[in-house]
Amino acid sequence: SESEGSDYSPNKKKKKKLKEKKEKKPKRKKKDEEEDDNEDGGLKEPKSSAQLMEEWGLDDVDYVFSEEDYHTLTNYKAFSQFLRPLIAKKNPKIPMSKMMTVLGAKWREFSANNPFKGSSAAAAAAAVAAAVETVAIAPPLAASPPQSALPTVIRKAKTKEGKGPGVRKKIKGSKDGKKKGKGKKMAGLKFRFGGIPNKRKKSSSVSVHCLFLHRALGLRVFEEGDGYETDHQDYCEVCQQGGEIILCDTCPRAYHLVCLDPELEKAPEGKWSCPHCEKEGIQWEPKEEEDEEEEGAEEEEDDHMEFCRVCKDGGELLCCDTCPSSYHLHCLNPPLPEIPNGEWLCPRCTCPPLKGKVQRILHWTWKEPPAPLPSVLPLPDAELAVPPPKALEGIPEREFFVKWAGLSYWHCSWVKELQLELYHTVMYRNYQRKNDMDEPPAFDYGSGDEDSQREKRKNKDPQYAKMEERFYRYGIKPEWMMIHRILNHSFDKKGDIHYLIKWKDLPYDQCTWEIDDIDIPYYENLKQLYWNHRELMLGEDTRPPKKLNKKGKKLKEEKLEKPPETPIVDPTVKFDKQPWYIDATGGTLHPYQLEGLNWLRFSWAQGTDTILADEMGLGKTVQTIVFLYSLYKEGHSKGPYLVSAPLSTIINWEREFEMWAPDFYVVTYTGDKESRSVIRENEFSFEDNAIRSGKKVFRMKKEAQIKFHVLLTSYELITIDQAVLGSIEWACLVVDEAHRLKNNQSKFFRVLNSYKIDYKLLLTGTPLQNNLEELFHLLNFLTPERFNNLEGFLEEFADISKEDQIKKLHDLLGPHMLRRLKADVFKNMPAKTELIVRVELSQMQKKYYKFILTRNFEALNSKGGGNQVSLLNIMMDLKKCCNHPYLFPVAAVEAPVLPNGSYDGNSLVKSSGKLMLLQKMLKKLRDGGHRVLIFSQMTKMLDLLEDFLEYEGYKYERIDGGITGGLRQEAIDRFNGTRFSPPLTSVRVGTGRVQQTAGGRSMSQDLVCQQVTRCPASLFPWSAVEGQAAG
Repeated sequence: SESEGSDYSPNKKKKKKLKEKKEKKPKRKKKDEEEDDNEDGGLKEPKSSAQLMEEWGLDDVDYVFSEEDYHTLTNYKAFSQFLRPLIAKKNPKIPMSKMMTVLGAKWREFSANNPFKGSSAAAAAAAVAAAVETVAIAPPLAASPPQSALPTVIRKAKTKEGKGPGVRKKIKGSKDGKKKGKGKKMAGLKFRFGGIPNKRKKSSSVSVHCLFLHRALGLRVFEEGDGYETDHQDYCEVCQQGGEIILCDTCPRAYHLVCLDPELEKAPEGKWSCPHCEKEGIQWEPKEEEDEEEEGAEEEEDDHMEFCRVCKDGGELLCCDTCPSSYHLHCLNPPLPEIPNGEWLCPRCTCPPLKGKVQRILHWTWKEPPAPLPSVLPLPDAELAVPPPKALEGIPEREFFVKWAGLSYWHCSWVKELQLELYHTVMYRNYQRKNDMDEPPAFDYGSGDEDSQREKRKNKDPQYAKMEERFYRYGIKPEWMMIHRILNHSFDKKGDIHYLIKWKDLPYDQCTWEIDDIDIPYYENLKQLYWNHRELMLGEDTRPPKKLNKKGKKLKEEKLEKPPETPIVDPTVKFDKQPWYIDATGGTLHPYQLEGLNWLRFSWAQGTDTILADEMGLGKTVQTIVFLYSLYKEGHSKGPYLVSAPLSTIINWEREFEMWAPDFYVVTYTGDKESRSVIRENEFSFEDNAIRSGKKVFRMKKEAQIKFHVLLTSYELITIDQAVLGSIEWACLVVDEAHRLKNNQSKFFRVLNSYKIDYKLLLTGTPLQNNLEELFHLLNFLTPERFNNLEGFLEEFADISKEDQIKKLHDLLGPHMLRRLKADVFKNMPAKTELIVRVELSQMQKKYYKFILTRNFEALNSKGGGNQVSLLNIMMDLKKCCNHPYLFPVAAVEAPVLPNGSYDGNSLVKSSGKLMLLQKMLKKLRDGGHRVLIFSQMTKMLDLLEDFLEYEGYKYERIDGGITGGLRQEAIDRFNGTRFSPPLTSVRVGTGRVQQTAGGRSMSQDLVCQQVTRCPASLFPWSAVEGQAAG
């Protein structure tokens, strides 16, 4: 018996593998489309083979069948074996499904053109052709007579019954709960058709037409073409022929209905065993495990979500045809009144892509809900009294105002929340986590103006009102939309010109390319300045575009003047009044500043490197800039000039250059690697290949034309980017705060000494800070040929207190150093008044003061000398107590706090004697119109002073180590432009030009200031800057 070696035996039926079934299932979308075409709509007119080939872009086979072919090709198998190689030769990559469809159409045409149509062979051929084509391209069709043409039924979108997110799918092999609530199922009978495709021993083409019959009867049909695998034989056990055969459920045998004894008229229901198994006594036993596996396989076929994507709940769900998403009808926006017809795509699949990469989310707001969809119209015969259903309204959606990567703030736009969620998931979730998503954030006006000033400006300037409505109220500063300068240009394939623009107050890595005709204020003027600068540096080789020539006729008068080729003024001649190029700036030099200019010009003419050591506040920066500008305008030197300064003062240098040297092209070489890379590629030279691009620093070509006149940079970048900066020949070097060079072993000293420099100028307010060795290193950096013996220098000036040695040192330094004091320059400057006010401690301060002393009694009473460190700690605690007890963590925890996190103002003032006095003083100073500077050595004390000023209602600015660069300069500008605004300043912060007019007051909130830190703090506001005396 063949069944002895088979897997089919009592209680051993071979299981179908779910994985194989899942891999071989057809795609849902294709299946639905075919069902839409064929469901309940009757049979359509089949397409010819030529139409199919043309539709799929395949090459047809031109072959004329002879009479002999009609005699020999009597069945589909023979026809297929003959024609398939011809089609495959013309179309090597044709899919198997299309090959079967084309063969079926060819066989149908072949049988229709057969001159022997009346024969049984021709009839069988037609049946096989129809069956093959149906198996290859279509799902089961309803058996309906072709005479009755029923109307086409519109397919509804796919729905399912969801179970919610907490329900797990059944796991294969799990037996728990399988028998609950289930009756004994009668499985459908298995049929197989041996007349179709692969792995057959024998085949027949006669009974294939029964395929349609089985589908109409609703029986389970298994077709090898669709990937069904079985060990059953594909021919009848009795007659050894194929066709309509029924499969035994307990062995691999198969039989025709007519070959059974007794002959069966119709297929039996349920499971069936063949005569051989009945004779052997083999019976089929139902197994619910198989039913569960089959049921699990069907469940696996539907990979849609079991819950709504919006509300995360189950129920009746509408499934997307292209992704696993499922939705309730009422959860869509706007809600759907009914299940839509045909294919339905979810909002995620129909969401349009973003136009670029989002760099930053600026703001969000609620958008108006979408318009509701029209409700289903009532039928014509419906009662008129029934009102039409109300349209379902949508809900508001969020929209986000975003900044695009690679585009300027002029291109900021609104995007939908779904777009952001799909294409920038991480950014969207981070923004959700950090912000309140129920209420839109308050408007953050980037202009920084007060409400009253902003309203006045909006009323006067309609353009400003438009810009504020569109940009400024979302945190965009007006400066970010103003052009600083144009760096480069390029042409696209159409010949249109684009410009690389550097925006104000933004780093170089935020530069963007803009088209020529974008509407930006002063764009035309800056384009003309760009081309003027190219013409100035490169000569007549570069010409602006023709469009710009027409637009820029009015700007021709603003062309930059070329410096003279030869010197026109003798640098040794002393100026009695300031030269014409300084008058053109609108500024006026003090007499001592003009004297400093004359001394610098004379030293340059003599080739003597110099140190400008004026006291702080006498305008060393202005004298230096005017000196460099005089070399350029008088034809002595065209640059380039290198200025190295502390990073905190770079912005002030930029402003002074803009004021006193308007014809200079100044480049600020600071920022991160990306910003510096942009500067090197676009600001160092006009040539594209002057420096190799990239974050790594390379040398600059010797023959490359330098683009700038002055390069501003920090101390750190002098050493970090030595490769490119050291490859340029500098006409002059300026080092601000030159005491950084007091140690010849420092890297900054050694690297800067290796640069190619024609002239050196050092700026310092304290040339002799500690000892003569530091002064010697400054002189050694200037002229190493003359000052190269440190030991001899120190030995020569060992006793500096003697008059002869002082005179000798003055004579030695005279050609190299110029130093003036404010007392010598400003005879009429009001005297600085310093008043120390002793303040009574508050009750809380007294309590902590006593506690500190008693806790450290042993250390204070010790007579030994090894407790110096502990005594310093005690002194620091006492200083904190005298400033404010909230500086101690214990007191800060017990202090009353407002809902916004700041300390209660009344308790804050009463806890410190200093704040009680300051409260009274500030009221009188405000009434007198004075401005106040408040210094402190402790940044935590500045935090307490902020809460105090907020409680008192004063406007203030804070400058400490955390406020750097542009933010610090903006705070200084706001203070200089207000009548009363006390800035809180840390004495260890080198602030910029805070101008105190006569009658100003500065206060120190610390008990004891060391002399080193106290002097800059007290002298800083008592200075004269750019002609303004301060007191």
